[in-house]
Amino acid sequence: MVTREMIAQLLEETSWTERAKSLDRVAARFAAGGLDENEWRATVDAFRIVLYDAEPLVRLVLAETVKFASDLPRDILLALARDTAMVATPILEHHHLLGEEDLLPIVTRHSPAHRFAIAGRRSVSGRIAAALCRNGERAVILRLLANDGAAITEQSLHALIDRFPDRSELLEAIARRRLLPVSVGSRLRNPPSRPAEGAQPELCIVSDRTGSLG
Repeated sequence: MVTREMIAQLLEETSWTERAKSLDRVAARFAAGGLDENEWRATVDAFRIVLYDAEPLVRLVLAETVKFASDLPRDILLALARDTAMVATPILEHHHLLGEEDLLPIVTRHSPAHRFAIAGRRSVSGRIAAALCRNGERAVILRLLANDGAAITEQSLHALIDRFPDRSELLEAIARRRLLPVSVGSRLRNPPSRPAEGAQPELCIVSDRTGSLG
């Protein structure tokens, strides 16, 4: 049972470590479910105050504890998802209520660490995967390619090959994808030939209409 005393201790404690301990107890009770309406309202109001806690580790406790909570209010969910990467990571990786419209702005506007977290979600839609392929760094893309729950389209895979033609680790990660499209597999098996280093380009002789050589 969440009591007023527990919430008061959470909000009034001056030591961030003690606030974190109190929050852990309150948030764990919330995540377990079964709160009555008054307890639920008091708890989520306390969470909204915690969102402004100056200590990121306190906010991280909240994110870690409620990352699977299905009844987390949307404003709290989005605030945690848009927080610093350390705080946002548990929510971005695990919370199932984040949709494409929530994740796309984070992919395009937030840090590589935010993108890395999203690339590891249990399910990544084709639209989000395409955005990660366009905006993501090497580590992000490698994590996405290793994620069997990521719906990476044929078009996105071709774009990656075009973008990183000489990155063997990325090409190998693409090759390990399950159900690899035939067109992508063909490109990986038959890469375009490149002239040897230092080799001179072949002379191309073209005859014009006057018979002279150009």
